Amino acid sequence: MKNKLSKILVILCLLLIGALSCFAFSFRNMTLDFVQISDTHISVDREDTSYKALGSSSVLLKDAIEQINEIKGLDFVLFTGDMVDSATVDNYREYYTLLTKLHYPTLNAFGNHDLSYGGLEKDVVLDIVKKCNPNYTFSDTFYAFSPKTDYRIIVLDATISDRNTSNGELSQEQLQFLENELSQNQDKVILIAMHFPSVQPFVAQEHALLNADEFNEILIKYKNPIVVVSGHYHAAKIRRIGNIVFVSTPSLVTYPMAFRHIKIVNYKDRVSFKFDFISTRLEDIKEKNRQSVISYATLAGYEKDRQTSFVLKKKHPKSIRYKRNKIKNASKTAKTKKSEVKKLLEHKDLKQKKNRTRKEKKSKKNKKIEQENTLQ
Repeated sequence: MKNKLSKILVILCLLLIGALSCFAFSFRNMTLDFVQISDTHISVDREDTSYKALGSSSVLLKDAIEQINEIKGLDFVLFTGDMVDSATVDNYREYYTLLTKLHYPTLNAFGNHDLSYGGLEKDVVLDIVKKCNPNYTFSDTFYAFSPKTDYRIIVLDATISDRNTSNGELSQEQLQFLENELSQNQDKVILIAMHFPSVQPFVAQEHALLNADEFNEILIKYKNPIVVVSGHYHAAKIRRIGNIVFVSTPSLVTYPMAFRHIKIVNYKDRVSFKFDFISTRLEDIKEKNRQSVISYATLAGYEKDRQTSFVLKKKHPKSIRYKRNKIKNASKTAKTKKSEVKKLLEHKDLKQKKNRTRKEKKSKKNKKIEQENTLQ
């Protein structure tokens, strides 16, 4: 009888230990599951342009919210700037009224349209955001926090608020803030959110982050997985450089009118990434905008810039020099097509041939003059 009781107690203890272990370990704590949405450009009083479907900005965000609500288990929704097309009370009221239908908490980085355009001062905009979003408990437009033990989110503000410009620039205070955050969280997966990409999806200097090199030089010193999500260019692009992933996400009001569902799983020796590309269901608005946008294929990117998944091993062996050169090359224009190279070479050969002909004619003329001078 005692032996039976002993066995029962042992079994109960094992079951209790197993239950406690399961309670202590949660796969959800390893996972960061969120949506990134950018450049919603909410406007209550502007009509469509050839580039932005501003007249449909509200219905496009409403459709996106409905699709996001259908995704199960998200941690939050991250807006990476240009939430409104201009910083007015009416536009912000419309934006936050639409967000009341969203089932998940929201976070945001600020874009140039949120602060530089519209007339509202930065402090006024920040006050509106704090009052309308109970999750925004930060004192400034840049901040950092840890939503889960092994993750650190850093949100930066590169807007230049003293003038209307599409360029961005990070203050020295924020660069130091970034350096401190990275140095203190080298055991975590880092998610950096800001409106302006530090590696352009395509070259457009009038939209560039002016001190992108300084920002990238800070990143490449660290070996833990780092993801930088941004918008601004209204284009889809994903670049992996060593342990750093640069993610540009399109605008909701410009073709392809899409947002991203991003799932990151942090294992002991590796980190897996899954990017799902979700486009608007309002096909008539999307098609109308596609027909008016120049280079819509560039904005949509390649398939790997939209829908992809991959794994990064921790303590990536690539050197600082390797990452620096890759980032530098990624910032340059795309390679010239073979047909264009052929035309350039043909043009060069033709020019050289003309130059040789010109030199030969000049040489013959000089010889003729010399002969005439000799005869005289």
